[in-house]
Amino acid sequence: MKIINFCKALILLVAFLGSAGFAQSNKVLIVNSEKAVYRYETIATEFKKVLQQNAYQWAEFNLDSHANVEAELKQFIEQENPALIYCIGTQAYSLVHNVAPNKKMLFSAAINWRRLDVGAGTYGVANELSSAQELSLLRHFFPTIKTIGLLYNDSFSREYVETIKKDALASGINIINKPIDDTQEIIGALNELLPKIDMFWIISDPVVLSNKESVQQIFQAAQQQKKPVYAYSDVYIEQGAVLSISADIATIGRQSAGLAMMANQDKVPGGTVQSPAGSMVTLNKCALDALKLKFNQDALDSVNKIVGCEQ
Repeated sequence: MKIINFCKALILLVAFLGSAGFAQSNKVLIVNSEKAVYRYETIATEFKKVLQQNAYQWAEFNLDSHANVEAELKQFIEQENPALIYCIGTQAYSLVHNVAPNKKMLFSAAINWRRLDVGAGTYGVANELSSAQELSLLRHFFPTIKTIGLLYNDSFSREYVETIKKDALASGINIINKPIDDTQEIIGALNELLPKIDMFWIISDPVVLSNKESVQQIFQAAQQQKKPVYAYSDVYIEQGAVLSISADIATIGRQSAGLAMMANQDKVPGGTVQSPAGSMVTLNKCALDALKLKFNQDALDSVNKIVGCEQ
């Protein structure tokens, strides 16, 4: 009789703990800014693979699939009661931060994460490689480059540019940066900047890159003055960038999953934002040859993809 009573008590205890959320302590809610975006969906897919391998449960909420997104997201979070919310993209993070500020949050694929409100319960994987990593690779590829220029908006990218300048100084590279308030200033800023530099660096500034015309202006001006362009993403290789060094998106998903599990177990301090662990290096051989730019041939071992001239 005592054994039967004990078993009944144990069953009641397990049922209670499950209803109280104990059984869901490893559940992660994935909030995707836009499922249709290949980059976001690739990150989400790799993230889920790692969770599955480690017996974590998850739920998904795609912002572009809901009409009254804020109210529905808040209700979904209350219903699922996840231990951690993984936000893919800036829109997802901003919305989750508003509706569930007390939840543990992890983000990736957020442009200019330094502008986000990253508190003690927040973790992340940065959208770009650290500027120290990029500058080290640039120095390896182009040892003769001494001065690099860039345009930026002070409201969005001031902190990032200051970090670039600090890391460049340690690498023996001089950075000349020119702030702009809107796209109307791009042509004038380029005319002033390009004669003073050996290479132009496109950073992910939302004002500088606010439209296709702005990007075209940058490449047209650089081509006219025979200045090479380095970019943070391979989407600019087709425009004429000689080199792009970007974070590998599949690795970001896997890395985010690892960080999520560590954060769930309180194995990393709050406010931790990691640089991407993997990179994708694309070299534009056609643009390189056209500019007759000196290039370290030994660096070819670090290139993932070489793009030649179209026949």
